[in-house]
Amino acid sequence: MATETEIANLGLGKLGGAGEALGGNAFIDDINGTDKVSSWLKLNFPRARRRVITDLAVRECPFRSTVRFKDLGAELASSSIPEIGQYLYAFNLPGHCLAVVMQFNENYTATRNASRGSQSNIQPITYKWDMIANKAGTGKILLTNTLSNIANTSAFIEYVRDTPNTGGFSEELIDCIATLLASEVGPMVGYTDRKTADEMLFKYREIAIPNAQRANQFGFNNRVRQIPDVSGGRSSRATPALESSLGTYTDAQGNRRSI
Repeated sequence: MATETEIANLGLGKLGGAGEALGGNAFIDDINGTDKVSSWLKLNFPRARRRVITDLAVRECPFRSTVRFKDLGAELASSSIPEIGQYLYAFNLPGHCLAVVMQFNENYTATRNASRGSQSNIQPITYKWDMIANKAGTGKILLTNTLSNIANTSAFIEYVRDTPNTGGFSEELIDCIATLLASEVGPMVGYTDRKTADEMLFKYREIAIPNAQRANQFGFNNRVRQIPDVSGGRSSRATPALESSLGTYTDAQGNRRSI
């Protein structure tokens, strides 16, 4: 278990400590302290945490404790949607949603829960979707061509939410947050050139995030993570594509398909 103060100090340690910015002290005593370094870290810690959670979700391999599933309920009226474009349906996303991992068929989840791990002919299918801000700019909307809940009346999604309690974070997730903080705190502790920040960003993107992704995959059934996409329509009763060992490609409509 790691506190925000400990994670922030891990970030400072990647830079060799705070040095003169803290009167010669390498690390902060408390992230809630009043000195400029502690105040900066406190201000930016939530933003770094949310970015890491979102970056892992975009890779379709989120940190498990941030994952939620939801039937999005009633369809939005066209008058309340900024722009629907090519899509047929729009639904409000939960207020705490940071990013959507996937939209998929709820009957797959329900069947697995009912059978408690026994074999089922129901296969997971994911669908094309987009996420936009609502007209007021206070929330997010999911756009889709497919109704994927059991009742065939709404969208069913996997998404991630912010998790302020860092006590359950994995070592890999902690390292991601610390590395991202280090990439931005540099000027505050005397590293005014871009080289140091760029080095930390490189380590975040090329080392820390991939390490966290591998660790998260270990906690999932990896075959479930690899789900074939199908084209959406006004029904969720689509036939799943067969998986192929040759890989996948993206068609003209943006759906991922097996070769």
